[in-house]
Amino acid sequence: MTRMTFTASMIEDRYLHDWTGTRYGVPAGLERPASTQDLVRVVRDCARRAGSLAIQGGRTGVSGGAAPGDRETVLSLERLDRVVDFDTRAGVIIVGAGMILQDLQRAVEVEGWSFPLDLASRGSCQIGGNIATNAGGSRVIKYGNVRESVLGLEAVLADGSVLGPPNRLIKNNAGYSLASLLVGSEGTLGVITRAALRLVPLPQVRRTALLALEPATPLADLVHRCRRTLRESLSAFEVMWPDFVTEAMGRDPTARHLPESFSGVRVALLEVEGDDDAMLGRTLEHCLLAMVETGLLRDVVLSVSSRDARDLWAIREAVGDLQATIRPYVGFDLGMATAGHDAFVAKARERLSRCDPPVRSFFFGHAGDGNLHAIVGPCCTPESRHAVEEALYRLLEPLTTSVTAEHGIGRKKKQYLAHSRSADDIRAMKTLKAALDPHGVLNPGRIFDLDH
Repeated sequence: MTRMTFTASMIEDRYLHDWTGTRYGVPAGLERPASTQDLVRVVRDCARRAGSLAIQGGRTGVSGGAAPGDRETVLSLERLDRVVDFDTRAGVIIVGAGMILQDLQRAVEVEGWSFPLDLASRGSCQIGGNIATNAGGSRVIKYGNVRESVLGLEAVLADGSVLGPPNRLIKNNAGYSLASLLVGSEGTLGVITRAALRLVPLPQVRRTALLALEPATPLADLVHRCRRTLRESLSAFEVMWPDFVTEAMGRDPTARHLPESFSGVRVALLEVEGDDDAMLGRTLEHCLLAMVETGLLRDVVLSVSSRDARDLWAIREAVGDLQATIRPYVGFDLGMATAGHDAFVAKARERLSRCDPPVRSFFFGHAGDGNLHAIVGPCCTPESRHAVEEALYRLLEPLTTSVTAEHGIGRKKKQYLAHSRSADDIRAMKTLKAALDPHGVLNPGRIFDLDH
């Protein structure tokens, strides 16, 4: 027996909240199973006593999904952290749900493969959580969300039955794709225990460029030009509005110095990858030079080494430092067409300027896939938080935009779900939840509340 059980008084603080620090109650206990069969026993025990489970990966989420409520038992998957099988010829790996993303990346790169999902939280987030939230990250423009990398899953349902073993075939149309149903379900339909993942060949070369945009440059035009010129070599396209860049640079005294031309303008971070360094460099330089000459770009900084690239990426990944300056903050990860980003930011800032007490805001995002992020704070009262949420969410076009492009609904965005999904959509979701988990054992109160 490898199952480890802890009573409420023995639980460490780190299991009581997600990355935002928000708590929702006092849990009944903590379970840390080390195998699928251990987890089956945990789920069956919980169902037998009409309890509920708060399912946790690396607790790097910001939507409240992993934070336990009153009398919920914390179910941590951190001990399911092993490589189960690795077909190095086919580029398919099966791993436990608790494996850290960065550990997976390192394990496959040794064999010449790459797992293309990449997040700033790579050193803490877990594969199971990445899949349960259909994580996106910085390379969605080329590789898609994590759903595109999942071949199959093993998962434990609310009654203790086990789906699996995980499919490892690229083509398999035998019945419903149950794995696709679980991807993005935020732990409400089943507990992912193992995943079969499709890898891609490890690129031999990556180049990074930091772009200072001219004030009048339409962001969507810039992305379009890059995609048309760089084609499949374009792997990331991030954008940061001026306040974000200024604050990020000011928070780190060791940060790379940028030319004055980068002051007060939107800044884009672009990454390309391939196997021929000289050809990749020529293609990138040709693309950027043409955009400077046509007035889309004010200036460009190109990386000349891997250290250079890390320094440029550090500006974009300074979001954690920025969040620390405005806690407690409200985080947004909105989904909309890239063409609407600039207008949305302008309108949002105008609304936020009327907040009392005053708040600060930082806008940034994955411009290549339409994902616009913002952090706003401090919001020290529920009323302040609600006012900020209303200011931004009410700017979104109903049913054609998303209140969450990659972080998930969790607890924090439940009241806004109907802004992005129709009544029939939500009814169908609730039907699925009631069919697979009628007693609310798995992550109850996340995404929506069941009608009783």
